[in-house]
Amino acid sequence: MPTPKWSDIRRFCERDRWDPKKLTDHWRYTKKVGDRTLRTRASFKPGTIDDPDLFAALLREQLAVDEDEFWRVIREGGPARRAQPAPSPTAPVVQLDASTVLQLRILGATPNDVRRLRSQAEAEELLARLASAGSDTGAEDGSVQSLV
Repeated sequence: MPTPKWSDIRRFCERDRWDPKKLTDHWRYTKKVGDRTLRTRASFKPGTIDDPDLFAALLREQLAVDEDEFWRVIREGGPARRAQPAPSPTAPVVQLDASTVLQLRILGATPNDVRRLRSQAEAEELLARLASAGSDTGAEDGSVQSLV
């Protein structure tokens, strides 16, 4: 593949129908894709992007395409074919009594400790252990991980 230039980034954004905005030092582009907004910028300078890691990061994090698709859009025009991001797996939401959460926090449980709880019964068991252990959890980082 050829060494990419800043002008290639601009051409990609034009062919993929990004919204341009010219500023004093760069072109800035935005594109709405699904429920997210992609953002990138391209220098006015005519030089090449000599750092392959920088180019890879631009493709992955800002343009959301792989290198083959980037060059295809440059050659043939857009829009770019982007893989739909996989839905992030979400853990079931556990409903805990607010008073239990407050007591856990007062006794030293961190927000992460509370998030790891899988039921109200488990929260109450932890609360009992914390209450019997006092405010000293024995964990070096101050969390209650050793009691969970």
